[in-house]
Amino acid sequence: MARKSRDVQKIKTAVGQRLQGFRNHQGRTQEDVAHEADVHPSYITKLESGRSNWTIESLDNILNALDVSYSELFHNIDESKHRIDNTVLIQIVKLLEGRSLEEQRKALQLLKALYS
Repeated sequence: MARKSRDVQKIKTAVGQRLQGFRNHQGRTQEDVAHEADVHPSYITKLESGRSNWTIESLDNILNALDVSYSELFHNIDESKHRIDNTVLIQIVKLLEGRSLEEQRKALQLLKALYS
């Protein structure tokens, strides 16, 4: 039985958006991440826009530079459906990590008040 073809461009675009979201959240420039990851800044630009393929080595270097795990990067990326980019949700979780349970509950109450 033949496997359904995956839309590789959608995966590249989703990964690029995630990388850009993590970088922006950290307030870092493409040049800064490129230097630390030992890649050219234009490569970061092309990856973030989904216009370039990544290798495992380059992706690993970039993730290390951003201090992001593979599971964070690929969490909920589904190439067969149009999904919302969860970068903002991941940023919210990271912001609340290490906070007390009371502070986390206050943040949840605030979000509920804003969006209920």
